[in-house]
Amino acid sequence: MKVGVALRSTVFGPSSIAKIVPLLERAGVDSVWFPSGGDGFDALDMCAISLGMTHRLRAGTGVIRPADYDVPLLVDRVHTLSEGSGGRFILGMGTGAGTGLAAVDGLVDAAEKIRSHYPGQTKPPVFFATLRRRILRAAYLNAEGAILNLCSPKYVEKIAPRGIRAKGFTLACYIKLFFAEDVTLARRMLADELKRYNGIPQYHAMFEEMGASGSIDSLGSNSLSGIPEDLSEISSANPSDDEVSRMLERFGRAGVDLPVLYPYAFGDESYRIAVVERLISTLK
Repeated sequence: MKVGVALRSTVFGPSSIAKIVPLLERAGVDSVWFPSGGDGFDALDMCAISLGMTHRLRAGTGVIRPADYDVPLLVDRVHTLSEGSGGRFILGMGTGAGTGLAAVDGLVDAAEKIRSHYPGQTKPPVFFATLRRRILRAAYLNAEGAILNLCSPKYVEKIAPRGIRAKGFTLACYIKLFFAEDVTLARRMLADELKRYNGIPQYHAMFEEMGASGSIDSLGSNSLSGIPEDLSEISSANPSDDEVSRMLERFGRAGVDLPVLYPYAFGDESYRIAVVERLISTLK
């Protein structure tokens, strides 16, 4: 099974990335992904660091919002990353806060504009950030892959049956994992993340369809002795190596072609890098 790793730049800055990506390549990781947002570093620049320090590892934005960029300048940067890396760059794109058909159509239009302006013959693969069926259908028709986030294997099976995918299409899924030396803190990090996303209408609708919204609402300062079982299908706090392996297997059986381990780690740089080292050791 191919496996990716997502590194949020607010957790793993450029100096950490420079130390981590050679480890990922040696471990046989397929790709490294850089989520964009908040006060972190530019995802395209983080891809450039990673591609420049490796020879096989693919790197993707996971994801950027095309509306935040001037199209010709974005195409120039994408062209440089793709050509300079021998085709190892992946352009991950999303709608951001946009909702509804207009947001999906805008994403499709942006992908077409980038392709039409692209000067090279071999265009880089495009992945759409996906939560619900409408944008997943758009990805099947207009992209080379899709990226799910914070969902359960059962939800994957429900909205993305294998039989309707185009040949060569890649379904990726972020698997968020939370680490801290204090397990209570790791659980609080997980709970805070789920509650924050549950406040976003698009994610709330997805959690409602999964039947997980009520469990997320129940999370609070007095419920951190454990995480409800249905939520453990979505994410985990301080998981053991066996738990990580089982999560990868479950998502693989559900039809995810590229599960992407997405660690949040609280601690100094050496602890955060050690978390990544431990995660990739489960892949051997």
